[in-house]
Amino acid sequence: TLSARAMVVAPSMQPSDMSMVLGAFARMRYRDRDMMVRIAESTPAILGQFAATDITHYLAAFARLDVEHRLVFNLMAREIARKLHDFNAAQLGELVYAYARLKLRHQLLLDVLKKRMIEVVKAMRPWHLALVANGFARLQTSDERFFTILASEICRQISEFDGKPLALVANAYARLEVRNRFLLELLGDEAFRRRGELEPQAIALLVNAHARLQMSNPLLFDYFAQDIPRRIRAHNLQSLCLISSAFAKSRKSDETLFGKIGDYVCSHASELYPRAVATFLFSFSEADIRHGVLFFNAPEHVLQNIQAYTTDELCMVGRAYGHFQMAHTPLFECISETLPHHTLALEADQTEEISAQDEDAEDRVENKPTLPKISSLIGLLEAYARLTIYHARSNELLCDAIARRESELVPALVVKVARACAALSFAHPDVLRIATQCMAEYGEQLPEEDFDLLGQALEDLGVLSQDPLLMLERPSSEMAEMKIEAASGEK
Repeated sequence: TLSARAMVVAPSMQPSDMSMVLGAFARMRYRDRDMMVRIAESTPAILGQFAATDITHYLAAFARLDVEHRLVFNLMAREIARKLHDFNAAQLGELVYAYARLKLRHQLLLDVLKKRMIEVVKAMRPWHLALVANGFARLQTSDERFFTILASEICRQISEFDGKPLALVANAYARLEVRNRFLLELLGDEAFRRRGELEPQAIALLVNAHARLQMSNPLLFDYFAQDIPRRIRAHNLQSLCLISSAFAKSRKSDETLFGKIGDYVCSHASELYPRAVATFLFSFSEADIRHGVLFFNAPEHVLQNIQAYTTDELCMVGRAYGHFQMAHTPLFECISETLPHHTLALEADQTEEISAQDEDAEDRVENKPTLPKISSLIGLLEAYARLTIYHARSNELLCDAIARRESELVPALVVKVARACAALSFAHPDVLRIATQCMAEYGEQLPEEDFDLLGQALEDLGVLSQDPLLMLERPSSEMAEMKIEAASGEK
């Protein structure tokens, strides 16, 4: 075969030969990992002979075929920096795409590319502007000055953008949380003007970007709230996940839209996957729209695929049922049983180890263990409290994890944790300490309602009251000490 022959002659190939062979296989979507590794092994010997075009096609082929070879990409980064001015605007966009697709973040290279792209930004076409923005978003690399300059050029060429690049740009700015109001309004207006030619995925990315950046566009949302139900068969589960989440975040509770989405989801139950189930349930709860068939059948999917659900997804499911006060006993028993097998927080020694690794390895985006959001853990604890489901082991696991991640807590979240513990009569010592400190340090800054709620929770937990609450779980000597400190603080 061609790939077998390419492996034999790889050591004698010139840079243009390598890029041409790899590019051909990439266009055919044919991945022969052994052949690509063999070519990669022959690359360092002739690295200096690579021209800008060869480098671009070579790396783009590895990216399109999802073959990661870190040594070659690191060597190429140095070569790119050395020959930076040989690359044209389009090639710079392709380079960012290649590194982003494989999630290889070479910070020094990105800094060099940003400087060069600022110089040639006016020569970049819409598709490459979208590639650059989306690439930096994938690599979680934000730079206010760079994205402001990029936004200016996007605005200048906005009339030349097709639907997909429009959506990719909006999605990139949303993922990086770069709030450029003028750009997003312009993208929204242009999207509305081109509404008839937008693909379902583009619609989903656009409305989701507005929702994530909390930028209102009533015209866009009102139109698509009517248009999506009419074209619901053109959508898939992924696009509807984004759409339902966007409308829920924007507090757009359109019953017709959510009803159609719920019906579509139920009719495609065999295609559901954990993230989709969790997102739909959570979005419906945020929009306060109860779809009976969806909520009746979803637990079966969770129970059958419990090992495939992440902690965040389980928390989203629990919060949704808690919101509607649906105490589905088998579902919450299953969540409680699987919770101990999930990593909810890092131990102190693990945190130090991760910090040391970060100092030595900046070329990978995914160099940290994935932890659930702190808001997810608190939401699940609130669900147990709202449904009056008492599971001591789960309560302890959640409270221990929340306490270990104390640095991520803001006063509003502390209020929620304290109220949930109070509702469960679960006096976790570390939660009491955090809540008491919050009352002392941020009490004056809290809204009056939150201040009253936190005070009531602490009183219910026996910290501010004169008489100990005998019904509390885990009363301890620490509680007594906190009561003394609180009393002395009042004096």
